[in-house]
Amino acid sequence: MNKIDFNTTKLTQALVRCKSVTPADDGALQIIEDHLNSIGFNCTALSFSDPNSYDVKNLFASIGSSGKHLAFAGHTDVVPAGNEESWRFPPFSATIENDKLYGRGAEDMKSNIACFMSAANQFIKKYGKNFGGKISFIITGDEEGNAINGTPKIMEWTKEQNIKIDHCIVGEPTSDKAIGDKIKIGRRGSINFFLTVKGIQGHTANGHRAENPVHHLTKLLTNILSEPLDNGNEYFLATSIQVPTFDVGNSAHNVIPEYARATINIRFNDHHTAESLINWIKIKINEVFADLKNASCSLTEEISARSFINKKGELTDIMSKSIAEATGRNEKPQLATDGGTSDARFIKNYCETAELGIRNQTLHQIDEFVYLKDLEDLEKLYLKILENYFFKN
Repeated sequence: MNKIDFNTTKLTQALVRCKSVTPADDGALQIIEDHLNSIGFNCTALSFSDPNSYDVKNLFASIGSSGKHLAFAGHTDVVPAGNEESWRFPPFSATIENDKLYGRGAEDMKSNIACFMSAANQFIKKYGKNFGGKISFIITGDEEGNAINGTPKIMEWTKEQNIKIDHCIVGEPTSDKAIGDKIKIGRRGSINFFLTVKGIQGHTANGHRAENPVHHLTKLLTNILSEPLDNGNEYFLATSIQVPTFDVGNSAHNVIPEYARATINIRFNDHHTAESLINWIKIKINEVFADLKNASCSLTEEISARSFINKKGELTDIMSKSIAEATGRNEKPQLATDGGTSDARFIKNYCETAELGIRNQTLHQIDEFVYLKDLEDLEKLYLKILENYFFKN
């Protein structure tokens, strides 16, 4: 993109046209850097490596000096498009039809980045670079993947550089039926359990000489799924237990297999910790296998995220006030924690963090899109937040 244009639609299109499937960048961060540089931001490209993950390009950009420091966090990486033949338009074409802009990453979350950049541009043009505070962008290329060389290391870098951030807005798609009707103040945790049951292989006609691991694994899964772990609370949905895989790898209909495997994913609220769930599932395994001589179950786990919540505070107060002023609605936004994980789980260790963005409708789906009107509304809302945050109204 040669011309620096902060129009939210055009900027969203430019970002969507970058095929930045994790961990590829394909020019997305350069677009952001060029735009922010043009209005006076100091941009620092941050590339991180790790023996346990792929290399990742990131960006930290800031403007202003002393005073309150508000950061905006986002990611330019996207999930794969899947079968491109199933898309209405090529997934990285950023095609506009009627009132919609289509493309992978349009909703999750390149439009949100575009809207905050446009709002920051308007804010700086209106109030100048010395507005009595500091605005920063924390942009990673590794949110949809391993999340090792992205936001966690950017935040470590800010600490090493003695950069203190007071509050952070993560631009994930949080709105439900209208822009600004939901703010995320936390997220459920996520843990995966990998179960392998070993039995004794044999002929299906001689079941008494074998030990079918499938039977024991299904009994274990029934035991795990028999009762809900909790009913949720004011801010959290009930803990969800899902079985995404069940594998035997048996191609013969007359052979009892030796192994059966399953994966369990638990999205948990603040009634639990990863450690308490590990203990719980071990108890469930023991209930089924303690007295068995010819079958056993091995377990490994992977903690993807821990549950957290930021209680209502200064940032959510400012956001709620801004939503009312920008939209004219009297209803207070819902404070929620639903959905998957986000990089807020890393940033909340450094400052009060909340998530606010475009409507959550089609992220990760075929024909992902955003409404053009929503881009205008979100830009307006972000600008109002900046004004209220820095006392400019």
